[in-house]
Amino acid sequence: MTPPTATVNTYKAVNINTASQGKLILMLFDGAIKRAEEAIRQLEKNNMESVHRNLIRAQEIITELRSSLRIDIGGEIAVNIDRIYEYIHYLLVQGNLKKDPKPIRESIEHMKSMRDTWKEAFDLYQKQEPSETTPSPEITSNISPASSFNLSI
Repeated sequence: MTPPTATVNTYKAVNINTASQGKLILMLFDGAIKRAEEAIRQLEKNNMESVHRNLIRAQEIITELRSSLRIDIGGEIAVNIDRIYEYIHYLLVQGNLKKDPKPIRESIEHMKSMRDTWKEAFDLYQKQEPSETTPSPEITSNISPASSFNLSI
């Protein structure tokens, strides 16, 4: 009998390897949000090691999102998205350094807003017929399933 953890990990691996670029971005945001929320729960339990681990993981996810931006293609929009990611990262670092839930909560609000915005953009793009004049939301991001980034959540 296969252990439940192995089955879940296999499912996650298949889900990640077959996901579209849009779905990967949403999965990354979901993972960062989950880690930040867990950090707040651990902060309330005074488990500082777990707070640190979860916030570092959320920071790594935001760093991956930042590094995947294609500023050379996305121009001003990609630069502005990068600034938002940078601010979210800053909030996570501040929450970790000060062990303060306030910046962590603010980062969660921004991550949820960004995730929802990306979801809306990808949903709209999927409804349209792609043409040479229709810009793709993928223009600002370069995340691929082949990425070596560990999406363990």
